[in-house]
Amino acid sequence: MDRSPDDAERPGSGGPSDPLGFPPPTGPPAGAPVPGARRPTRTAAIVGIVLVSLVSLVAVAGAVIRLPYVIFSPGSATPVQPIVEIEGARTYPSRGDLLFLTVSVSNERPNVWRFLQASMSDDDEVVGERQYLGRSTPAQDRRLNQQLMTESQQEAKAEALRYLGYEVPVTGSGAIVVEVSEGGPSAGRLRRGDVITAIDGRPITLAEEIGDAVRARPAGTTFTFTVQRPPSEAPIAVGVTSRTATSGPLEGRAYIGIAPTTKDLSYDYPVDITIDPGAVSGPSAGLAFTLTIIDEMTPGSLTGRSDVAVTGTIDTDGNVGDVGGVRQKTVAALAAGARLMLVPRGEVREARARAGDRMEVVGVRTLDEAVRVLEAHGGRAVRRPGA
Repeated sequence: MDRSPDDAERPGSGGPSDPLGFPPPTGPPAGAPVPGARRPTRTAAIVGIVLVSLVSLVAVAGAVIRLPYVIFSPGSATPVQPIVEIEGARTYPSRGDLLFLTVSVSNERPNVWRFLQASMSDDDEVVGERQYLGRSTPAQDRRLNQQLMTESQQEAKAEALRYLGYEVPVTGSGAIVVEVSEGGPSAGRLRRGDVITAIDGRPITLAEEIGDAVRARPAGTTFTFTVQRPPSEAPIAVGVTSRTATSGPLEGRAYIGIAPTTKDLSYDYPVDITIDPGAVSGPSAGLAFTLTIIDEMTPGSLTGRSDVAVTGTIDTDGNVGDVGGVRQKTVAALAAGARLMLVPRGEVREARARAGDRMEVVGVRTLDEAVRVLEAHGGRAVRRPGA
């Protein structure tokens, strides 16, 4: 007959076993207190909630708080030939590519998590915002780097054409201080953004004239620089005493510890050459641009059949200058599969340390050295007019 709920089997009532054949449980009923067990207290629950809240707060704060640092990360390795167009002269195909290298620079302050990630990375570099910008604003720094890219293209075109025997007249209106070496002769005297218009009363129109003037006299000479210092345009006099360089491309020679570039640089080119690097700024692709123009305007392949990564500035005397960010650029070159990398002589040690045995790194001081290195690695020799 039908049974009421009170007739259902209960633990210990002598009813049937469960469907799997196990005897019914003999412990206390569900929900009954277990001897020796402690129920969660109200305090423990509150502590748990507080801890979860703190963790959430830290996570949010780490994402929101911005720190005054600039992060340098590996950028790209881009073939130069597709971005160079030459008209008014014969050009030749090349089997290999010259790659210009970039560094990715953070364009806003990093949050705490990005800062920590970059600080622990072997490939990134973290620099204090004040150390990187000096007295410049981020907008001023961007404008300066765009100007430096424009000037690096102009100098690359001029130097390549001169290397091939062309005459290329040049004019300018002074030398802009791009960088002041920390602890160097000009530290605390000249500033980034200063425009040098004269040295000891002698007018300065091109950046390379500064080095000529300094090295025309012995180390220890005190020079008077006539400078226009933003925001004022009124000239001021700044004294700087030269020293003897103990390392780098100027080792053993007098120097003042600045990197200058020519203001209002203008060339009269006999051949129409355009370079379009896109959104890239800064002067470090100068050597790569110069070598590519020479490669395109001479028979054969300057790189042989290989892709060669290149970084370094170039001036109108054919000198290759330091660029910074070499560690990050080396990573970019490795990622692109380059087997040879040309860098400024003063930065070769840093690049080799990062490349290891995966890529050969060669340091060069001049354009002529760079061409000879490429020839020694399978590139076709360049015949210079009159050489």
